[in-house]
Amino acid sequence: MNCRICNQNSKLIFETKVLNKYGVNYFQCTNCKFIQTEEPYWLNEAYQNAITSLDIGLISRNLYLLENIPQIIDNCFPKAKSMLDYGGGYGMFVRMMRDKGYQYYRQDIYCENLFAKYFDITDNPNLKIDIVTAFEVFEHLANPIEEIEKMLCYAENIIFSTVVIPENTNEIKDWWYITPQTGQHVSFYSLEALQFMAKKYYLNLYSNNQNLHFFSKNKIENKIIEKVFHPRKTIKEKIADKLRSSGISKPSLLQTDYDFILNKLNNQ
Repeated sequence: MNCRICNQNSKLIFETKVLNKYGVNYFQCTNCKFIQTEEPYWLNEAYQNAITSLDIGLISRNLYLLENIPQIIDNCFPKAKSMLDYGGGYGMFVRMMRDKGYQYYRQDIYCENLFAKYFDITDNPNLKIDIVTAFEVFEHLANPIEEIEKMLCYAENIIFSTVVIPENTNEIKDWWYITPQTGQHVSFYSLEALQFMAKKYYLNLYSNNQNLHFFSKNKIENKIIEKVFHPRKTIKEKIADKLRSSGISKPSLLQTDYDFILNKLNNQ
């Protein structure tokens, strides 16, 4: 099987049950380390609900993005005026960013626009876009190159989130990001795969090496990248961290709830 990113040979690394009933093979590229499923024939069934029951981190993720994305836009793309959230789901992030004064618009052909009505790209077809954002989208792409080229038709700068694969291949089958219970994650990226895509389109890749990345047409100074990906914490934030570590503040139930729902899905 050829890699959907660099077209080199991919080898079978494991098989697992998807949607609790389909035996699906997963392959890793011998060149760029990109991981992909076999041809995902189950996607229509997987997308009967656009947002899965396991995506309980949707709100906390948007709060995280609301804190971090303005930093990237303001420091790395200070002249940008209009932004498009590609695969923007319910439009929550678009609404939150517009509330902060950013000219944000939404695109999503699979999910109803609940929070950003009249600010969809279909309502503004002639709008010039400076930045595309795509959060927790890349791992859903059955044809990543084709979809990225659609994004590039809007703008040459793409800010996106997707968790990079673990370095230890032995951990991948049990990696939480595979989420075979939902069947929606079919593509998994190494930094090498992201770098390959950047070079393919003559772009520069910048990343926190974990979950947040962006392609930029222009080169950006290292000190700016360090500032946006590794900001210094305020005294208030340091105190909050100490309180959490000491157990004085209540721990988040996000992981506990995720494990609870995962167990429910596994036992259906």
